[in-house]
Amino acid sequence: MNTDQDLLLRQRIFRGVVISLFLILVGNLFYMMVLRHDYYQGQALENRQVRFRVKAPRGRITDRHGTIVADNLYIADITLPRSSIHFTEPDSTLARLIQWFDMPREETLDRLVKQKKRGRPRLTLVRNASMSRICAVQERARQLPGVRVESRPRRRYLFGQMLAHLAGFVGEVGKADMDTSSHGKNYRLGDMIGKQGVESALEDHLRGRDGLKLEEVNASNRVVGYRTVWLEEVQPGSDVAMTISLPLQSAMDLAIGDGVGCGVAISVASGEVLAAVSKPTFDSNLMTMSISSSQWNELIENPAKPFFNRIVQATYPPGSIYKGVTSLAGLSLGVIDTSTVLDPCHGGMNFGNRYFKCWKRGGHGTVDHTDAMVFSCDTYYYQLGLRLEIDQMATAARTFGLGSPCSDIFPSEASGLVPDSDFYDGRFGKRGWTRGVLLNNSIGQGEILVTPLQMAMLTARIASSGKTPNPTFVLNSNAEPVEPPALPFEEAHLQWCRESMWQVVARGTGKAAQQDSFSVAGKTGTAQNPHGEDHAWFVCFAPVEQPEVAVAIILENAGHGGSEAAPIAGQWLREWFASEDRKELLKSGSENNGHSRDEESLNVSAVGNTGTERGSL
Repeated sequence: MNTDQDLLLRQRIFRGVVISLFLILVGNLFYMMVLRHDYYQGQALENRQVRFRVKAPRGRITDRHGTIVADNLYIADITLPRSSIHFTEPDSTLARLIQWFDMPREETLDRLVKQKKRGRPRLTLVRNASMSRICAVQERARQLPGVRVESRPRRRYLFGQMLAHLAGFVGEVGKADMDTSSHGKNYRLGDMIGKQGVESALEDHLRGRDGLKLEEVNASNRVVGYRTVWLEEVQPGSDVAMTISLPLQSAMDLAIGDGVGCGVAISVASGEVLAAVSKPTFDSNLMTMSISSSQWNELIENPAKPFFNRIVQATYPPGSIYKGVTSLAGLSLGVIDTSTVLDPCHGGMNFGNRYFKCWKRGGHGTVDHTDAMVFSCDTYYYQLGLRLEIDQMATAARTFGLGSPCSDIFPSEASGLVPDSDFYDGRFGKRGWTRGVLLNNSIGQGEILVTPLQMAMLTARIASSGKTPNPTFVLNSNAEPVEPPALPFEEAHLQWCRESMWQVVARGTGKAAQQDSFSVAGKTGTAQNPHGEDHAWFVCFAPVEQPEVAVAIILENAGHGGSEAAPIAGQWLREWFASEDRKELLKSGSENNGHSRDEESLNVSAVGNTGTERGSL
């Protein structure tokens, strides 16, 4: 009897345990499948889906006609998880890949360690992998957990050397970029960012926005799903059109040749930079790939400084091309007029205990103001400088924009230097300097420093009576043109300056720029260089009757501007007058040109001392 009761009790206990377990199981299933459905669904998805960041293609850069200057090539990188290397020891997968690819072990591990220290989310083992290596990874995916073949756009510069200083280049984002960029939080280490030129100045415009997608993967992290879920769509970067014309840029590049220096050509009506070449240069494509330390050292140790953008970074004494500023200062202050004759030039003049030489040893004899400009007589300008104050001369220079940056896409643009009394007081002490500084400043020597872009702008503003806007390197039809401040000079004085510059080319020191089919007005300059041979300058505008373009050329250590720089300007101007760009700009800009003159106004009635021996500066 007791035995039956014990058996019955055991059965009841067993049934109770089974029912309790069943209820617990059902309760847990209800909890997971109903109450916590969303949470566990997300966990399940995370176990079989991986988020992939898809890099946005960078916007293209074109010239003014739409010819592509910079675009993107899609390449594949072989990447690894950060855990593939611990300190300096590779895991079995990385060791296997190094052996298969026959890669130098120590160099490869050192490179990956550096990537890991920089915080890269994944390590790039092979950049721009060959098809054979891509196939090897894909075929052995099961043996290579965590290894991915990732495609990405790589920047390509189709005119890498000719436009390196203007288009700039991209490089990997570093910590400094993330700290200083206004959008640094949107970058990750390893992303590409504009480093110089248009690439840097218009980074936000060119970059676009990366996308984010979900892909199904297996235990080996290999994509196995057929459906991609986009969490954020890719937004490609916008294209940018430069004001540069490739045919005109090529013409300037050929004209300068292998010399060290630069050339700038600007539209007088719009301020658009049509050509700007700095020599020597480098290939922008080298900056988008891994180059060897020997290649890098060869570039940065080159004494000619190929990375140095002479268009806006180099500063030079302007030499005699500055004499127009001195003349306009004297004319506006009434200390001289256009026909004033000063003491004769016998090759120089004494001032204090120094003898200030004229470039022409035999002297220019007796000349008036016009011939002093035409034949670039230093002695005449020494005397004119002594009739001015240093601050008056500085004010005249600054009205043309000298002493200040004038573009908006080059953060490293130099300001140059226009010395005034405060400058000399700071350098030599109060009353620690003499009026002798006026002699050097009057001929563009001494402490005055300018950039080639500034001198092209000065020439354009003389040609347009001050109406040329600040220079632009990027076309932007939505931007309102900014009217430059009016020049504080009488139109008659500006007219005299233009006609004197025409005579410089017609019968003076700039005859090498003279053309048969159109008129050119210019000014030569030979800037003294304490570190070597003189620099050769030439600035000009053409045609004289209705100025269209202004050009500035400088060749370092080349000698006389009239014999070295002037022919280069003439060669480029011939290309300009035969180009389609000229027709295009004349349609859009001629009505806004600075001023108009007819041929008769160029026939100067009193040329001055026509018997004076012509110089060859």
